[in-house]
Parts: sequence; C-alpha cells; structure tokens
Amino acid sequence: MMRLQCPCCEYFTVESDDEVIVDICDVCFWQYDAVAHDSPDRNIGANHISLTQARENYKKFGVCKKEFIDKVREPLDKELPINNLQ
Repeated sequence: MMRLQCPCCEYFTVESDDEVIVDICDVCFWQYDAVAHDSPDRNIGANHISLTQARENYKKFGVCKKEFIDKVREPLDKELPINNLQ
C-alpha cells in the first residue's frame, strides 16, 4: 500500500492505493480532498476550510481546525517525512 503525504501537516498519514481517497489524517484531521488541494486558498470541499487556513491552524494549534483538537495524535515514526523520502 502506498503512503501519501497529508497536504496539511505534511506527514505521511494517508494510506491508499485508490484514485478516490477519503482518508482523514490522524495527525491534523484534514480530510484528503483533491479538489481543495488544487485550490488551497478557497474554502471548498469536505473540510469546510481552505487548505491554506488549515495549514496555518496546524502550525498554531496542531490541528486543521481547533474544534478537532481532541481527535488528533502525534505522528508515528513511519509517518515522518525523513522515513518516507525515496
């Protein structure tokens, strides 16, 4: 199974080989959404927040939206970018 990098927190938390991915990142609670990824400054898609704002929130609060702070965890070693570089 291929591990993809979350576009919000940048950890490799999305595990999928599917073309349509609906995973929610366990580290930042961002729902993988290709539409939002293509327009990071627009509030579109399932997350109800722009990717740009979600990234800022992650830097400040450790979660894409503050209301989800009790749903996230620290990244695992296997999810760190250094362990996923090819």
